[in-house]
Amino acid sequence: MNASNRKGITRKGFLAAMGFSTAGLCAGCSLEQPSAPSNANKGAGQNSGGANEITFALDYTPNTNHTGIYVAQEKGYFDEAGLKVTIQQPPADGADALIGAGGAQMGVTYQDYIANSLSSSNPLPYTAVAAIIQHNLSGIMSREEDHIVRPRDLNDRTYATWNLPVEQATIRSVMESDGGNPSTLKMVPYEVDDEVSGLKAKMFDAVWVYEQWAVQNARVQNFAYNYFAFAAIDQNFDYYTP
Repeated sequence: MNASNRKGITRKGFLAAMGFSTAGLCAGCSLEQPSAPSNANKGAGQNSGGANEITFALDYTPNTNHTGIYVAQEKGYFDEAGLKVTIQQPPADGADALIGAGGAQMGVTYQDYIANSLSSSNPLPYTAVAAIIQHNLSGIMSREEDHIVRPRDLNDRTYATWNLPVEQATIRSVMESDGGNPSTLKMVPYEVDDEVSGLKAKMFDAVWVYEQWAVQNARVQNFAYNYFAFAAIDQNFDYYTP
């Protein structure tokens, strides 16, 4: 996912924003009544049967994080609630931009993305409404043979980046806090759909992944890996993903 156009924020601002953001998004949701209809709600409406039509944007290719969404659709729970839900995969710049532009009414994203968006000079018109997973299950995965078991072990390594300023600041911060030297870390573009394949091909030495997906993929492929979780490093990193 190319997110190079997102505005950066300081670590202090990032952690402050994470204090109130969560990972389920809603466009135009507010406790106050808007003075005029927003663009974000233009895609919503009622069909001839009276059901409210909702476009729901995923954050990534359908995976285990989205199980409940698909089960609700298959079991007719949305229908029972008077909703006709269209599940849509996100564009290259993610669900955040799609919701902010009014192309979807709800969607899935990550707390650090929300913090970055809301802290920018032109914040997106959306709000967080719920979390899918209650803890941060993300961390750094690498080849077992490289012995990268903590942040400072990233010294002189190659890291696959999404080009998010807040992501890169986090990596540098945890390295420095662990006694590492962030200036020795080479960052290369994240250009794979399968992190395990990228590690096997030695396109990079380390990559930020989600335990409930990429780590399970490594186990299925019998790939020898190391992994350390951000939440285990510092409780400030125990935010919603998603």
